[in-house]
Order: sequence, then C-alpha cells, then structure tokens
Amino acid sequence: MSAEPDTPAAEEPARSQSRGRAAVVWVAIVVAGLLLLLSAFAVWINRVALNTEVFTDTSGELLADDAIRSAVATRAVDELFANVDVQAEVEAQLPEDFKSLSGPAAAGLRQASYTILDRALEQPALQQLFTVALEESHRTLVELLEGGGPRISTEGGEVTLDLREIVLEAADRIGIRDQVADKLPADAGQIVVLRSDELDTAQNVFELLKTLAWLLPLLTLAAFGIAVGIARDRRRAVRGIGFTVLVVGVLGLLAARLTGNYVVDALVATRDNRQAAGNAWDILTGLMRGSFRWMVLVGILFVLAAWLAGPGRRALATRRSIAPAVRGRVWAYVVLGILVLLLLLTGQVLDARFFMVVLLAALGVTWIELTRRQTLREFPDAGAPAIISDTRSRISGWLEDRRAGAEQAPAAPDTAGQLAHLAELHSQGRLTDEEYAAAKARVLGQE
Repeated sequence: MSAEPDTPAAEEPARSQSRGRAAVVWVAIVVAGLLLLLSAFAVWINRVALNTEVFTDTSGELLADDAIRSAVATRAVDELFANVDVQAEVEAQLPEDFKSLSGPAAAGLRQASYTILDRALEQPALQQLFTVALEESHRTLVELLEGGGPRISTEGGEVTLDLREIVLEAADRIGIRDQVADKLPADAGQIVVLRSDELDTAQNVFELLKTLAWLLPLLTLAAFGIAVGIARDRRRAVRGIGFTVLVVGVLGLLAARLTGNYVVDALVATRDNRQAAGNAWDILTGLMRGSFRWMVLVGILFVLAAWLAGPGRRALATRRSIAPAVRGRVWAYVVLGILVLLLLLTGQVLDARFFMVVLLAALGVTWIELTRRQTLREFPDAGAPAIISDTRSRISGWLEDRRAGAEQAPAAPDTAGQLAHLAELHSQGRLTDEEYAAAKARVLGQE
C-alpha cells in the first residue's frame, strides 16, 4: 500500500509545535531580561553600596558637589549652634561696653560660618575628616549586617555617621573651639543611619542580597542560553536578546532615576537637602548607571550582529564589502579588543563585571569567526570596494612620488671641491688667469 501524501491535518501539529517552541524562546528571553534588571541592582548593592572601600572612594566626589558640601557645612554649623550657647561665648570675649552686641554678633557669625566651613571643606584636610567618618560608619554598618564583629555589638544601639570633628572644625574656624570643645555633647553631629529596631530586617535583606548577587546573573545566563539552545532560528534569538538587553538598559536608567526620587523624597524633608541627597544618589549609583549604559551599547551590537548575518539585501551587500577585511581577521579583533578594554577601564572592575566582560569577549570571538566563515563562503574572491582600492592606490602613488623625489633631488653644491678643481686646472695651464677668476667668482656666487 503506497504512503499517503502529507495533508494539512498532518502539517498542523508540526506548525503548532513550531509556534510552541517560538513561544518558549520568547518567554525565556523575557524572563532573562527581568532577571538581568534585578541582577544589576543586586550586584550594585552588594558590590558597591555595601563595599566599604568602593563606597568611601566616592567621598571626594561627594564633597566636590556644591549642594552636598553646602548641606554638610549647614548641618555642622547648625549642630554647633544648637548644642552650644555661642552668643554667651561671644559675650564673654567682648569688652564690657560691647557685650550688648553679642546677639547680633552671634547671628552674623552664624551666617558667616556657613560660607567659611563650606570653603574649608574644599581643602584636603577636612575632606579627610569626612572620609574617615564615612568609612567608620560604613564599616560598622556592614559588620552589623553580617552579624556583628569583635568590636561591634548587635544588641541595641544605632549606626551613625559621626560629623563631630567637622562640627569642631566649624568652631575652630570662627575662633571658639577651645571654649566649646568640652561643652559639646558626645552625640553632636551624629546622623543616625540604622536603628536597632530595624536591624533584623536589614540583616535578612543583606543575606538575601548576598545570595542574589551571584545567583541572579547565573540564572540570567541560563535563561539566555535556553532561548538560544532551543530556537530554530538562532539569528532571530540573538536579535531578540539584543533588543531585550537594550530595553533593560533603558529601563534600568529610568528605574535608577525613579528609585532615587522615591528614596530622596521618603528620607529627606527639606527641599535644600533633597537637592544634596539627589546629587549624592547620582554619584553613588554612577557605576550602576554606567552598567546600564553599557547594556544599551551591547544590545545595539547584538542587534547589528544578528542583522549582519541575515539574508537581507543590505546585509548581503555589507558582508560583500567587509569580506576583504575579515579575511585577515586583524581589523575585527582590533575592534573587539578596543571594546573589551573600554569595558574593563570604564569604572571599577568588579568580580561580576569582569566575568561578564570575559563572556562578552568570548561571544565576540565566536561571532567574528562565524561571520568570517559565512562571508568567505559567500564571497571567496571578493576584492576590496572601489573606494578602498582607489584610496589605497592614491596613497601608494603618493608614497612612490615622495620616494622618487627624494632619490632624484640634486645634491648640494660642494664649493670647496669646485674651487680645488679650478685651482688644479689653473695650475695646469688649462685656465687663464681671467678664466680662473671668472669661474671662481661664479662658484663663490652660489653660496
């Protein structure tokens, strides 16, 4: 009995299976995109926000910002005047006839102190005080989140940013440090970072972030790998990954901005301090936002790579034009090397970023080799485009002309040799006195 020809009913399951596979591919890509977005935040919090060395490296950038520096100076001066009777100290130093001026003098001194301390915070000495205070506070916070250390107790207490030394510097700048140093309370200039009743929640979140910081990137790579592995058309899968990474980069930048606005509005009451807090958020999240910008670039590169491998007329023409360049591999690997160096040198290279750079470099090498193989298979005898050939011919001709001109340039006249030759001819009688004198004059006239 002869085999029955395929019928539409027989084709339907295959078509359904193909659609189901495509759906799984896109679900995997979307899930990978969500995991990539969460990974970026988790890695930043774990590797930057909770890394004391990286966090304190930003202290110089913080005080370089006018709004942040002004906020620190304002807080220090306000703490000084809130905890010490500056008017009484000024009055004690004034002559008896001028003690009634202590009130206006103290008020004027307070206004001047804001500007004086603001300018002083531009100096390395005071910036070092701020860095030390920031580092001590951050190190204490991290040790508490990790469960406490040999010098940290997790029972009660608070984590604070201690600006007492800067408050004392404010007093020193207006000439009353010796008078108020012993009167300033121990907690003057302290900013509460974490309260004891918040510790359990913070420790749980910290442990979760430590896990997510390495788990989420692995899950992201696994999801992308599944999408490419089960896709029938891997070029389209790569293009989908490129668009996903690009969109995640854009959404990440928007999310960083919206998160910053929410955090600042929730934690900061006054408008002036919100400006400083917003600037501080921008500085502290610089590495994270830089990662999102690189995602945008990497996504664009993935989309271009998928387009270049496609069957379109323009893609085919592009492959024909680059065939001579990819034949030797040099230019392709030069471009890849530049991109890898930019990725490594842009910002601090953290563990996760280094791993991602190595992975992208490996993918770049794979793409170069596959594209080279495809291009040379399609255009084995392709020559350089006319514009490149013409440019190369012009450059070669110009170099040949320069070389020939250098070889044919007349040598500089040897005056001493010519005079010696004329003298020899004259001594042999082959030149008369008049001819010798005329020839000598011509030679000397060449100088």
